[in-house]
Amino acid sequence: MKRFYLTLILLCASAIAIQAQAAMGDMQGKGGMGNAKNTGAEQGAKAQTLRGQGKINSVNPEAGTVNVAMGPVKALDWPSMSMSFAVPDKKSLNGLKAGENVRFDFAKSAAGGYAITRIAPAAP
Repeated sequence: MKRFYLTLILLCASAIAIQAQAAMGDMQGKGGMGNAKNTGAEQGAKAQTLRGQGKINSVNPEAGTVNVAMGPVKALDWPSMSMSFAVPDKKSLNGLKAGENVRFDFAKSAAGGYAITRIAPAAP
């Protein structure tokens, strides 16, 4: 019986850890999303600027970040998801607000994550 409860506790702890990681938008090292065949193409895609579109969940001008619910990114084999991006040019966040549809360019950053290089409201 003790073994059952120990297993249950470990499963719950793992589920909480996975949810916390997903909530933080931690997509570093997951460009292939489990597809081992993408090694060469994925490396080439990461070196280039990619395009995305989506809806802003939140903007943090002080931290220079934006969280976007975005559509799939075929070049990285990513499904639709919400993800936080660094925005090195904090001025580009001026005027953007939660709920707004945007188009953006992003690329692999020196820190290993992805950073938005250009963001603008999407035309209706």
